[in-house]
Amino acid sequence: MITCRRLSFVALAGLLATRAHAQNPTEDAIKQGIAAYENFQVERARPLFKQIISPGYPYQVTDSQRVTAYKYLGASYAVLSIADSAITYFSAALDYDPFTDLDAANFSASELGPFAIAKTKVFKIGIRPIYSAVVNPRVDSTAYVFQLVSTHKARMTVELIRQPDGNLKESLFDGDADGPRPIKWDGLMRSTGGKIADSATYILRVSATDAGLPAGQAAGPAITSTLFLKVEHSYEPLEDSLPTLTDSMLLADRIPSAAPWFDLAKGVMVGVAAYAFPAVLLSSDVSWQVHAIVGSVAGIASGAGSFLYRSKKREIPGNVTENRRRQQQRADFNAGVKARNDQRIARTKLIITPLKGA
Repeated sequence: MITCRRLSFVALAGLLATRAHAQNPTEDAIKQGIAAYENFQVERARPLFKQIISPGYPYQVTDSQRVTAYKYLGASYAVLSIADSAITYFSAALDYDPFTDLDAANFSASELGPFAIAKTKVFKIGIRPIYSAVVNPRVDSTAYVFQLVSTHKARMTVELIRQPDGNLKESLFDGDADGPRPIKWDGLMRSTGGKIADSATYILRVSATDAGLPAGQAAGPAITSTLFLKVEHSYEPLEDSLPTLTDSMLLADRIPSAAPWFDLAKGVMVGVAAYAFPAVLLSSDVSWQVHAIVGSVAGIASGAGSFLYRSKKREIPGNVTENRRRQQQRADFNAGVKARNDQRIARTKLIITPLKGA
């Protein structure tokens, strides 16, 4: 029983391995072809690569796999000194992917020669796919590096264009390029005085004209390649400042406009009462008139004096001083918040991500 179970398990494992192997026949064919080529079995390797680029090939082929097939087909003809066929296949590989290259450690001079000729015959530029990264404009080692390439000498311009208006452009490179060309960007926009790039969508646009033409031959139209990327700001959370102090947060710094009139009215009422009460309550035998008149005049005069004084000086000095203290305390706090927020914004980093669907 145990033996039967082991046999069943081995059979199942073999079936799964066969299915997994059959799920990627193109990759298997490429591996077999490379292995045969490296073992100097060129005639055995070539049909494996040719079937991959055949229009009737039934399986899925990625661009990378197609480029590999063209590259090794070119090399298989180069080692046999069939230069024309080698250059044709090398040119096809470069046309699909300008970053195609032959490693001098793995390929001989007989293969590198036709490949170099193919590069002179195909004029293409390319941009490596954008990768996600964090850029600190104050740290040079974090600068973003765009990987560009031209198959041969080219006059190349590289621009970063802010979307959607496209009015703000940053020139990253303008000069001659030949082969791989890394372009560094520190996240700053010189076109805005060296300020950090805005949080927005950008287009990386590379334009080039052929600079490898014979003397006297006019360059053709420029070729262009573009990629979309998103730039976002990242900084520490900002503090909130205190709002403007409302009337409910401050003391009344002036007396009401009606207050002097109330003082005058009270003075008049006191003056009237000072004379009226003795007149009603005291008999004529008592000498009260002089005192009543003096009291009445004093009441009315005090009311009038208060009216005149408070009409001209309505401010409450103590409240004014306290309100100024509160306003200054708010201003000092907000100044500190602004200074700390400015420092945090000055330490802003950029998060760069590709927009593959653009």
